[in-house]
Amino acid sequence: MIAQNAHYNEKMASVYEQMYPIGFDTDAAVEYFSGMLKPEAKVLELGIGTGRIALPMAERGFRLHGVDGSEAMLAKLAEHDTESVVTAVLGDFTQPDLDMGGDFDLVTLVLNTFFVAVSREAQLNCLRNVRDQLAENGRFVLEAFDPSPYHVMTKPDFSMRYLNETAIMLDTMMVDRSQQLMVATHTIVDGGPPETTQHVLRYAFPLEIDLLAELSGLKLVERWGGWHQQPYMASSPRHVSVYERVN
Repeated sequence: MIAQNAHYNEKMASVYEQMYPIGFDTDAAVEYFSGMLKPEAKVLELGIGTGRIALPMAERGFRLHGVDGSEAMLAKLAEHDTESVVTAVLGDFTQPDLDMGGDFDLVTLVLNTFFVAVSREAQLNCLRNVRDQLAENGRFVLEAFDPSPYHVMTKPDFSMRYLNETAIMLDTMMVDRSQQLMVATHTIVDGGPPETTQHVLRYAFPLEIDLLAELSGLKLVERWGGWHQQPYMASSPRHVSVYERVN
């Protein structure tokens, strides 16, 4: 496998909100973030996408900034953000020296987006960028799946995803345990010519992320099994992990 990622193109951006609808933990995540913040706090979302999290947060009065590597996703965000309440830029948060102005009360990285950094160095770059952008007492919240069930896969996994009455997505996933890489191939069938997109993720286990965070000047504050702050256990499929700067 070649660890080379691709950003969401226009076709994938057009169905993203069907893949992850507003009800996909959005309300719970927004409530969780809001409970951490003072009014008008400054928030940075890495991988802001179409604004699933950012727009409801901005509606609550928080100052939202974001970065995303996909022009098509940012175009969708602009369509939704008719009053320009979110400041979003095109950029790669897995490269060194990301400059978003710093002094953020909260930096977020949700829905497995950390794993788009497809090497250990890229993940370290991401976490160093987070550390540099956080205010002194700021918090960093990372949400991701626990990769244990995928790490034992020995053959490709095939699935079908319903998008709407006229479209489905065919997914194929392969895992290279030696590099902790997942390669997902998405084919959209909607009556037109089928379009296929490939994405690569480098998964990391929670304790591995903690170590990378420590190397980047961050330390774990708490970890939950989801946005409702349920306990994180061996059987938890996901985790919400909160970090702070090491000053």
